[in-house]
Amino acid sequence: MMKQVKKKPSFWIWPILLLPVIALFFWSCAPQQEPGKVPYIKEGAIPRKIAVLPAKFLYKGENRKDLKEEAPDKQAGTEDKGPMSMRVDPESDKGRFVAGLIRGVINNQLNGKGYSTQVLASVDRRLESLKGKTWEKASYQELCRALEVDGLVYPEIVSAVMLKAVAYNEYSVEARIKMVNHRGKVLGTWTDSASKRKIAIPTSPLSAAAVVLEAVMDESERKHMRLVIYDLGWKITQFVPDSPHREALPEIISVDTNIDRGVFGAGEQIEVEINAEKGLRCTFDLGDFKKGIPIPYRDGGIYKGVYTVREGDRVANVPIKIRMVKPNGVERLWVETGGTVTIDATAPPAPKRLKAGAGRQGVSLTWSIPPTEDLNEFVVEKGDRPVGEFQVLAKTKDQGFLDAGVTQGSVHYYRIRSVDKTGNRSRPTRAVKVIMPHFDEVKLPKICTGTLVPGVYLISEPSLVPEGEILEIGPGSSLNFSPGARLMVEGTLKIAGTEDRSVILKGKDWKGIYVVPGGRADISHASLQDCNPCVQAAGGNVEARSTTVKGKGGDGVTMGQGSRFVFDDLLIGGFHRGIVLDGANGRMVKSTVTGNRVGLDFAAGNVELINNNIYGNREEEVLSRSKLVLYGNYLGAKTERELRLEGDILVKSLLDAPYPHGRKIVLVEEKEMTPEAVEARFQEQKGKGIEAFTKRRFGQAHQFLSRAMSLKDDNEVYLYLAYTQMNMGEDEKAEKTLEKGIKVFPYEVRFYQIYARHLASKGRKDQALALLEKALRMNPDNETLKMMKEGLARPAAAPVKKAEAKKQAPPEEQRPGPGKKGPVTEPEKAPRTVPREKTPDLEKMKSKGIAAFKEKRFKDADGLFRKALSIRDDKDVYLYLAYTQINLGQSSKAEKTLEKGLKAFPQEVRLYRIYAKYLASSGQTQKAVSIVKKGLQIAPDDSNLKFMNDYLKGR
Repeated sequence: MMKQVKKKPSFWIWPILLLPVIALFFWSCAPQQEPGKVPYIKEGAIPRKIAVLPAKFLYKGENRKDLKEEAPDKQAGTEDKGPMSMRVDPESDKGRFVAGLIRGVINNQLNGKGYSTQVLASVDRRLESLKGKTWEKASYQELCRALEVDGLVYPEIVSAVMLKAVAYNEYSVEARIKMVNHRGKVLGTWTDSASKRKIAIPTSPLSAAAVVLEAVMDESERKHMRLVIYDLGWKITQFVPDSPHREALPEIISVDTNIDRGVFGAGEQIEVEINAEKGLRCTFDLGDFKKGIPIPYRDGGIYKGVYTVREGDRVANVPIKIRMVKPNGVERLWVETGGTVTIDATAPPAPKRLKAGAGRQGVSLTWSIPPTEDLNEFVVEKGDRPVGEFQVLAKTKDQGFLDAGVTQGSVHYYRIRSVDKTGNRSRPTRAVKVIMPHFDEVKLPKICTGTLVPGVYLISEPSLVPEGEILEIGPGSSLNFSPGARLMVEGTLKIAGTEDRSVILKGKDWKGIYVVPGGRADISHASLQDCNPCVQAAGGNVEARSTTVKGKGGDGVTMGQGSRFVFDDLLIGGFHRGIVLDGANGRMVKSTVTGNRVGLDFAAGNVELINNNIYGNREEEVLSRSKLVLYGNYLGAKTERELRLEGDILVKSLLDAPYPHGRKIVLVEEKEMTPEAVEARFQEQKGKGIEAFTKRRFGQAHQFLSRAMSLKDDNEVYLYLAYTQMNMGEDEKAEKTLEKGIKVFPYEVRFYQIYARHLASKGRKDQALALLEKALRMNPDNETLKMMKEGLARPAAAPVKKAEAKKQAPPEEQRPGPGKKGPVTEPEKAPRTVPREKTPDLEKMKSKGIAAFKEKRFKDADGLFRKALSIRDDKDVYLYLAYTQINLGQSSKAEKTLEKGLKAFPQEVRLYRIYAKYLASSGQTQKAVSIVKKGLQIAPDDSNLKFMNDYLKGR
C-alpha cells in the first residue's frame, strides 16, 4: 500500500501575489500632478479647424532616460507613477490600442467644444503624402498647410498601464495635449491622468482561489482601459478653451459601448449608453449597414440604445457613429475609436446522418460533421414530441453524446445543431425518436444505502436505511413495493425528483415511509400511490415539497409526538384522514388536502397553517381535539357559519377562493394598535422609502412610501412619492398625489412648485399658471413662485445676435473635473425675473460690480458687491461676490458669503452647486457631500448636483 504524502502549503505564492501591492505602495508615494489651468487666449488666436495628430509615447520601454530625453519641457507633476515594468509597450497591440483610443477620444471631445476637427483617416493620408520628411520633423506651418487646418493638437502619452494580475488590477493613463495655431503659437499644454484600480489580498488558499476565479470572470482589459481613457479625455479637454466659432454642441460626460466584443452573432445585442445633457435626440449608426438606430432617454442623463442582430445580418469592421441633436437642431457626432464592429449572423450548415440507440447506460447519439470551416461545437436538444419545444440537453465538440438521464419505458426525441465560432446556430436536424425499453427490474436488498440511478426497482419486504447512512433516489426512478412492504428510515432518505421527471413509489397495500426518532426524510417532486399510511413519523424529521400522496383509505400523512415537519405544495387525497398531527411541530403552506373523509385531524402540537386549500372533504374539513387557530386558508366557504369544522377552532381569517387566487377575509380583528405603535410603523416605512428613492430603487420606494401614506399624512411622504411616480413614468398617479398633497397641506410651497414645473414640461402652461396664481394668493411673498410665474407668463424671447449675446451673457460656469483648481469663471446667468421693487442704487452697484469682475478688477468688484448687499439681499450678488473672493484667495470669506447666501435664498440651487464645487476643489469632500445632499432635497432632479453626488461618493 502506497503511503500518502501530505503536501505542504505553497508559501511561495504569497510573495508573488503581494508584489503588485508593494508596487502600488511606492507608486502612491509619487508626487501628484498640479491641476491644469484654463488659460486666457485671445479669440483671434483660437483656431477654427484643427487636426488631432497621432498620439506619441514619451517612453520607449523600461529606460527612464528615454522619457527625460524626449520630454525636456515636461511639466512639473507629470512624473511616471508606476514601476517601468508595468507600463504598456508602445510597439505592442495594447500600445497601439491605447494610442489610437486616446487620439480618437480627444478628437471627439474637442469636436464637442466647438472645434471643427479634420477626419482622422484624412489626417493620416495627408501625413503619409508629405514629401522628403516625416511629419514629426515638419514645422507647424507646413503641417497646417498640408492638412488644410489652422490648428494642431499633439497628444502625448506620459504613462499607460494595463495590468490584470491575480490579486491586483491596474488600468491607468497619464497624457498631455498641446494646441498650436497656424502661426506657430503654442496656445497651451495641458496634462491630466485617470485610473481604475482593484486590489484583492488573499488571506488563505481558499480566498486565493476566489480571487483567481474573480479575475477570470472579470470584464476584458480593453473594456476597463476604454472607460479610463474616456474619463481622461473628458477631464483633460475641460482645460482647453471653448471654440468661439461654432454654437455650443450637446455636452457628453461619457460614452459606453460593447464595441470591444468585436464579432456579434444572431440574437446578440450591440449596446450604446451615453451620459449627456437632457433633451437630446440620439441615434447611432453601424457604418452604412444600419443607420438611425434610436437611443432613447432613460433616467438621470442616461441614454441607452441597442441593436439586436438578426439572422442573416453580415458586415465587417464598421464603426459606431453616435449622433446627438439638440432641440434647436445643433448636432454633434461621436465616432467610437479603438475598435470596430463585425456582424456574422449567417447560420452554419446542420450536422448530417444523426443516429440514436438505446441501451442500459442510456441513449447513444452519433452524427457526422457538416462541410464548414467555421465550426465550433454542437448543441444536443431533447423533447417529448417530434415538433414543438425542445430543451438544450448539452453542448459538445465531439461527434457523439450519451444521455444517461432517461427512464425505462420513456419516449424521447433528439435533434442536433451546429454552432459556429460567432455563436450562430444552424437549423436543427430532423428529430429522431427513441423508446427506452424496460430492462430487468432490480430487486433492492433489505438494507438500502447509496445512490439509485434512474431505473425500475422492487422492494419486496420491509427495508431499512440504517442510522448514519444515506439513500438517494434520483429523478426518473420508479420503486415498486410488494404488499406489506415499507421503507424504514433511521438514517437519511433523499428523494429528489424534478418537475418533469418525478420519482414514483407505488404498490398494492404497501405501508409507506416510516421515519423513526433521529431519522430524516427529504422528499421533493415525488408521487406516493396506494399506500396506508404513506408517510409516518414518530420523532423524526420530514420535509416534503411538490409531492402527491394518493391512497384508498386509512391515513395519508401522520406526524406523531416529537416529530418536526415542513410541507410545501403537497396534494393529499383518497384517505379516511388526509393528514394527522398528533404532538408534532412544523408548518404546512400552499398545500391541498381534498377528497378525504376528514381533511385535517389535529390532536396536539405546535403548527402553522397558511395559504392551504383544505376543502371538498366528505365529513369535516378540519377536526380538532385541542385549541387550534387558523389564518388565511381556503376552507371551502366564505363565511364562518358555512364552514365544516369540528372542535375548538378559531378562524381569524380565511380565503374566499382556493390559493393563490383567493382574497383574504378577516373574521376576527387583531388588537388595535396604539398611537405610539402607529407612529413607529410610519417612521419605519417613511425612512425605508426615502432610502430606496435616494438609491434609485423606485419600485421599493413606491411600496414603502404608499404604506407610510396609508398610516399618516406627511408632506415629505407626498413629495417623495410624487417624484418616485414621475421617475417610474406614472404621470397620472404623480398628479393625483400632488393634488391630494395640496389639499392636505395647502400652504406647502414645494407642492405648487413641483406640480407647476411638471405641468409646464407637459405643455400645459395655462394650468401651471393657474396653479401658481393659487399658490401666490396663499404665499404672496414667495420669490420662487414669483419667478416661476414670470418665466411662464413671459412670451418667447426674440433671437439675439451672436455678438450681442456675447456682450450680454457672462460665460458659463466652468465645471471642475476631479481634483481641479482652475481659475474661477462667472456664475451661470439666471433667468430674468422681476424682483421685489428693485432700487436704482442696488442695480447700479450690482452692474458696476459685474463690470469690474469681467475686467478682473476683483478688489473693486468686492467693494461694489458688498455695498449692494448692504442695500438688500440679492442672489446674483451673493454668487458674484463669492466668485470674486475665491479669485482674491479669500477662502474663509467666500465660505461665509456662500453660507449667508444659502440662508437668505435656501431655494437657490446655484448656490449649492458653487459651494459644493469650491469645497471639493479645496479638499473638503465630506462638507461638499453634505451641501450636495441639501441641494438635492431642494431640487432632486438637478443633473449637476446628481453628477457631483456620484463623483464625490466615488472619491
